Amino acid sequence: MTPRPQYGAAEVAIRRSAILESAIDQIGHRGVEAVRMKDIAEVAGVSVGTVQYYFGSRDELLVQAFSAHSSSVVSAIAALSHVPGTAGEKLQASLHAVPRIADLRRRSQVWIELVAGSGRNDYLRAPVDAVFTEWGAHFRELITAGIDDGSFRPQADVDLIVDTLVAVIDGFDLAVAAGRSAATPVRIAASLELIARALLGIDGGDGSSDGSDSSGSSDSPNGDSVAKRRTRVV
Repeated sequence: MTPRPQYGAAEVAIRRSAILESAIDQIGHRGVEAVRMKDIAEVAGVSVGTVQYYFGSRDELLVQAFSAHSSSVVSAIAALSHVPGTAGEKLQASLHAVPRIADLRRRSQVWIELVAGSGRNDYLRAPVDAVFTEWGAHFRELITAGIDDGSFRPQADVDLIVDTLVAVIDGFDLAVAAGRSAATPVRIAASLELIARALLGIDGGDGSSDGSDSSGSSDSPNGDSVAKRRTRVV
């Protein structure tokens, strides 16, 4: 038998990363229940034996793939806390960043699969809990800061507001995963900001969203702003 070639640490890391990325792609494309080691290996450009060598079983590979994916999302959420500015400016920046964390369609598809799978597989619950926990902590910190400086006047319990914002984000993930054409990053950000302003008693004015992104472009070919079309159902 030909001995398995020995790779350096850097090469091993590259190969493992390629396999994990392939697993995430296949999860989004096929669904977690239908993913096969053969498909993952083919997309990664390696043999099934190589996949098994690095990860052992299919379940272990899926756990590590989901964990790596959710960790990247959690890190991106945590980074939003370091955006400079007031609590209101940080909140607005965070809401506009939500649909731009990683590839929106891929992230949404994987997230839906991860949440659905966590209800049937205990080993998937930790990655799900990590994302929910990080979103909740992020919004709670910003809202508390805004209350302290007097810029936010909550219209409900803070925990309820946080839960609502996270639930709306999940709702948009469903819309994106389902391929709804209206669920664009610009419209998602505008809707989140609209809801946050109402829940936090933030007056309109400077910094309020008109449905345009930072470059001033609109999600509509004819230039209509999201603000004029907010009553549409996503």
